This record gives sequence, C-alpha cells and structure tokens, in this order.
Amino acid sequence: MKSIFYFVVVTVVAVVTSQIGVAAAAVFEMKMFGHHVVVLQRDFEQVLSIDGREVLKDAILHIEDIHLISGTPAIVGSSSAGGNACDAAPFVLSFPLDANPRVDGPIESCRPVQMVVLADELTFSTTALPNSPGETWTWTPASGFAKSGDRDFVADTSKGWSELREKTVSHPGELLSFGEVAAQINDLLGAEKDAYSEIILGVGSGSFDGDYFVGSACTRHLCHEEEALLVASIQQKQVFLAWKPSREKIVVRPSVKQWPDRAKAALREWAAKWK
Repeated sequence: MKSIFYFVVVTVVAVVTSQIGVAAAAVFEMKMFGHHVVVLQRDFEQVLSIDGREVLKDAILHIEDIHLISGTPAIVGSSSAGGNACDAAPFVLSFPLDANPRVDGPIESCRPVQMVVLADELTFSTTALPNSPGETWTWTPASGFAKSGDRDFVADTSKGWSELREKTVSHPGELLSFGEVAAQINDLLGAEKDAYSEIILGVGSGSFDGDYFVGSACTRHLCHEEEALLVASIQQKQVFLAWKPSREKIVVRPSVKQWPDRAKAALREWAAKWK
C-alpha cells in the first residue's frame, strides 16, 4: 500500500512540474489529499497557500518529501531566506483524516538539518559543533514539533589521520571532529582556539589535492572580512592554520617558515584577496 501511495504522488508531481510554466506565478501547484496546495512567487518572496489560505512566507519555499507517519500523510518542505548565511529550515505540512491540513515549523535553526523517518515520527537534528551544541526535534501528527535536549560536541577519538585518508571531508570544520587531528589544531591555537573555531566552522568548503586537504571558511555575514584557512598534510600528519580576524592582520600557526611548499602556495592564494 505504501509503495502505491508513493507511486501516485511521484506521478502527480511529475505531471504538475511539467505544467508549472502554464501558471506564471505558481512555483508549485498540486491537489493533495483533497486540498489545493500552491507555492506562489510574489515579488521577492514565495507564499505557501492551502485552499486559498496563506500559511507560510519566505524568500524560497520547497516541497521536498512525502511520508506516511502513523497513517497521516506528511509533506516535508524547506524554508529559506536566501543566500548562504543560513541553511534552509524544515517545515511539515500534514493532512489528518477528517480535519484541516496542519502546518508546523519551520524549525528555528540556521544550520544544516538531518532527518530520520520512523513509523510514528520524524526526527530532525543538527550536528554538535565545538562552538554550538547539537539540537534535536521530533515531529508527530498529534503534537507537531517538540524539541529535545541539546547535545554537546565531543571529538571522535577513534578518527584520526588514517581515517582522513578516506578523503570524505568537504568542509574544513569537519576536521575538528577527528580526535587526533583536532588535538593538534587545539595545541597550535592555544588560547585562540575558540576564535579560530568560530570562523572555520562558518560558510566554507575544502578539497583534497593528493595527500593535502585545503579548506577555508568565513564568518557568516563577514565573508571577505573575517576568514580562516586550514591545510592538512596526511603524509606529514601535520596541520597548518591561518586566519584573518575582522580589521586585523592575518595570523599564522605555525610560523610560515615551517609550512611546506604546497601549504605555502595555498596560503599565498588565500591571502591574495587582502593585498
């Protein structure tokens, strides 16, 4: 029964998506469980409307997933103010039997949110970071969202330089969860650990070049003004750090003369924007 339910919804989504251009103002439009659901583009915002009743507004609204939770159809969407300062936040649109549709959320979070689907609830959570605890919310058809307790960050001591060879890291802040690597980063930073962590956990990205990982990030809303660089050499088992506090000079750890040539090249390229 559930597979048929998914097939029907996906088929309808495909048909509606192909016809979006017919209604210029409609970003999304569908008859769902006896109700007319529309996302309209209005000037610089999008509006979610159910049976003509406006229930949610933001710069960007997406309808993403559909699930059956305790027998109640639940549509998971995301709401975003646009830009890259914050990630989109989930909301849930549900259709209880013999009752009006209900809209819960979006949850109050600026960070990436993971979702786990269970038979009787949806669980949403953020990853605990050195500068911010992890948060968890559960959603049920009867009660909507409920927030659970926060989880403090703890570096994974089972992960180190060997695990970094898997090369799955795509953001420099992820290295703070590798216990062996994080310990070296903290030793280099000393009293400046919190200041550096706050920046490197911001908006950023990274990639591997052979056995070197090079990543950079900036403080939200202060990109090009407050940024940090992290270079990690897997072969040397060593990290190289640099950051530029707002309106201050670049700080480097360890001293530049101890950086290998490839790390120095990454530092020069990163620092060029402030010359």
